[in-house]
Amino acid sequence: MLRFPKGGIDTTFVVSSEVVSTLTSSDAKRLLQFVGRAEELAGDEPFSPETLAELGRLVEADWIGYREVDLLRRRVVLDVERSVDDEPVVELEDGLLWRFLEEDPVFRRHRSGYVGALKLSDFVSRRQLHRMPMYDQWFRPSGGVQYVLALALPSPPWHTRTFLLDRFDRDFSERDRLMLDQLQPHLDRIWHNAHVRRRLTAALAGLEHASRSNPYGVVLLSAGNRIEFASPPARRLLAEFFPEPTGRGLPRLLADWLQAGAGRPFLSRRGERCLKLERVGEALMLEEQPEPLPLTARERDVLAWVARGKTNAEVARLLWISTGTVRKHLENAYPKLGVQTRTAAATRFLGLVGSHDDDLPLERGSATQALT
Repeated sequence: MLRFPKGGIDTTFVVSSEVVSTLTSSDAKRLLQFVGRAEELAGDEPFSPETLAELGRLVEADWIGYREVDLLRRRVVLDVERSVDDEPVVELEDGLLWRFLEEDPVFRRHRSGYVGALKLSDFVSRRQLHRMPMYDQWFRPSGGVQYVLALALPSPPWHTRTFLLDRFDRDFSERDRLMLDQLQPHLDRIWHNAHVRRRLTAALAGLEHASRSNPYGVVLLSAGNRIEFASPPARRLLAEFFPEPTGRGLPRLLADWLQAGAGRPFLSRRGERCLKLERVGEALMLEEQPEPLPLTARERDVLAWVARGKTNAEVARLLWISTGTVRKHLENAYPKLGVQTRTAAATRFLGLVGSHDDDLPLERGSATQALT
């Protein structure tokens, strides 16, 4: 069911449960093979043209790309395309590209915090699309793109990470959407691992010159998760955040975290200080992060949604609280952030939250869920 109000495009859609496909055993096998191949191809950058070519074997498309957008600076920071010689490519100036992104209902929906695969046809008909400036000046010169399927990866409020698949002559199916939704956690993990690898490479390169006051530390692990080597900053951070004597072993909490798989970063707090640990192969990356935001967990949640452009009523619905409670949380946050307005609070929040974005709320959903 689609709703197109007079004078504008709605961002509400409902996909009937009858049309939602289930994956076959063959599809499931191909998904696992793709994940393995994508992990092999990932280096310091998570997604290469070869990775996108492999994705095209799972979900057929006339063009495939991956784009990261910095919403604060209004610029594209990474743009990767599948390498196919006959794919039409239209280069747009940054200002024009941003204007078309703002017009794109799929981009707007993902920008608001929704995580999942969306089709352009969820929001607009072909007739409506053909009346949009982005079709006339972008999609038509690109070969006549009629259909788009986009998958967003979880991102902080100031950044988007999106896979884009375009077709000229037929829409994407619910099976295609489901394939991307099933891939999302794996693609997110591949992105995260590449991100940590880049930081680890930089930290290793500076080991010889690292001072004890450096906020980044590296630990190399031997068999049994014992410490084979620790950089001077790592030794200092471990001693300050885990004061119990351990010899060459790891603190018990870290050993338990590794034993459980170390799937998510480990955070340790002492007063106003915070230490973040992440595992990359047989190494641990340690980072002492800036002073945490002077906000309660609920104030952080409210500001994260406000920063994504949500109204108080929308924030109340997402957090299952009253509109008055949302307003009260904002009023409490203003003096803590040294601001007096909603816009200033959101801007200040985005400027401070950078290295503490792991727990920011995301709006998750599936193809069968109504979005408003």
